[in-house]
Amino acid sequence: MKLNHFLDNTRRVDWLFLGITLALMTCGVCLVYSATASDNLPFYETLWFKQILYFAGGCVLAAGIVFLKIDWLKRATVPLYILSLVFLFVVLFVAGDVVKGAGRWIDLGFFKLQPSEFAKIAYLLTISYWLSRHPVSLYKVKTFVVPALLFIVPFALVLKQPDLSTALVFIAVTYVAFFFAGLTLTDMFLLASPVLSVLFSHSQDIVFQVLWGLLICAVVFALVRRRLPKVLTVLFLAANILAGYASSMAWNMLEPHQQKRVHTFLDPTSDPKGDGYQVLQSLTAIGSGGLTGKGFGQGTQTNLAFLPEEHTDFIFSVLGEQFGFAGCLFILSLYTLFLWRASSTCKLFADPFITLITMGACTIFLFHMIVNIAMTIGLMPVTGLPLPFLSYGGSFALTCMVLVGGILCMRFQGWRQ
Repeated sequence: MKLNHFLDNTRRVDWLFLGITLALMTCGVCLVYSATASDNLPFYETLWFKQILYFAGGCVLAAGIVFLKIDWLKRATVPLYILSLVFLFVVLFVAGDVVKGAGRWIDLGFFKLQPSEFAKIAYLLTISYWLSRHPVSLYKVKTFVVPALLFIVPFALVLKQPDLSTALVFIAVTYVAFFFAGLTLTDMFLLASPVLSVLFSHSQDIVFQVLWGLLICAVVFALVRRRLPKVLTVLFLAANILAGYASSMAWNMLEPHQQKRVHTFLDPTSDPKGDGYQVLQSLTAIGSGGLTGKGFGQGTQTNLAFLPEEHTDFIFSVLGEQFGFAGCLFILSLYTLFLWRASSTCKLFADPFITLITMGACTIFLFHMIVNIAMTIGLMPVTGLPLPFLSYGGSFALTCMVLVGGILCMRFQGWRQ
């Protein structure tokens, strides 16, 4: 009986998902090692060894989370959410450790805690629990009141640090959660349309003006199709028109360094020794890798310190330089398999809480992947979002492993419900 019970439990574990996660962690440690190999430090002080310790600690956390009952997680959502807000207030107003102009960490001596990472998890649990019990609908605007309140507080606190890129993660999680909580694709388009209006109307170029006009037509068509209440229809139209004309105001709301990042994104060569330096060096590193790369530890841009933040923000550039297109394709394949196995969990159970948690975790991973990789190849402005499992960082490594533990927990405990 005990053997059968053990075998039954092992079948509930997604071993392929675990194997992919282990492969990504191994690749991450190797890349951090190659990016910092020139550091003349004892092994126990090196970043690659610390990353191993972070992952080891994360594996312990993930293993513990797997055995938590889903009902326990539901009951813990409010306390964890409140605790995350306390940490965000502390880092912002009391004991924030300022690094490069941003106060995002609490220095614990042996470890620098980034509360915004903890807040991602707490917010994901809370919004998932609420929406699993209270589906949303554009026909009932009041269903958005509580989710909006849950969202706005951590979003504003993280934005105040300032940390725009992490704040955008909260938007992505909320947006996807609304879809799995009852909204249609048309509804999702309508919600995103004011942001698209800002992007399309910011430039005076005729192409962007035409795109904005087509967007307004699409919004009108969607509103007619959905037959929303007249008040809501007017609000969506007004929001798009006002967003279009207020795009300059939105630009002025950005921090100076964020505006510089946008300018650099549009034309990196305009300031090759200043704000455009990172992007140009990243493109040089990836381009020089060719098909198979220069070899492990042989990257010129990396070894000669031309590539900035090579072990964190630009770790994908290190990958491209040393392992070329083949290495990048291999990692992207692992990411694709990782997200496929993770998202498959929600198809096994009818519990909306499991679906929201699983897809929310996938959203966090996917958003980090897209933004970081797009940044390194010049398709998006430079941000501080790390690459899951590959970039060095204690708080983010623990966050990734906690999310992995949460996904495994949904699968393992879901069978018992």
